Amino acid sequence: MTRLFLALLLAGTVSGCLSLTRDTRSNALLEAGFDTMPEKYCTTDNSAAAKADWNNATVVEETVSNSRYESGLMTLWHEKPYIIRVTNNDDGDRSFRAPQFFRDVAILKGVYNSKSVDAPCINAVNLAPGAVAELHVVPLKKGDYDYHETGLWVPFAGEIFSTSDVGYISVH
Repeated sequence: MTRLFLALLLAGTVSGCLSLTRDTRSNALLEAGFDTMPEKYCTTDNSAAAKADWNNATVVEETVSNSRYESGLMTLWHEKPYIIRVTNNDDGDRSFRAPQFFRDVAILKGVYNSKSVDAPCINAVNLAPGAVAELHVVPLKKGDYDYHETGLWVPFAGEIFSTSDVGYISVH
């Protein structure tokens, strides 16, 4: 059984079917960067983000060090603009995966190491060592969400396991 799983995983990776940097909007993405998902899973009306006053947006910092989120808690207010800045201070690749949260926000843009991507439909941000990502978001729904790093995430199958701490986002 283990050999079959490894063979399927290798075949999927080689064929590109398990690429973690799929792109549904024709934006050129780097291997580390935004993990996109089909637009049917995202908020398609980003007008709240387009209308927001980004000069007065609140910056929320999260840093990954020693495989842990240093803050682990984000408190946001619905319909207010935020710039969520995630920094990877580890020596290895890390991710910031919050699929349900990303489905319930209007995203103006994502910025990965100074490269901007307009209104991405994202599932996660994959961060190379020393990388910084910014997400310009406006929460559209009140609720509670988790964010975490994923050890293995496969399209159509979902998350296999988390390898790090879990953080919490509360939108009031």
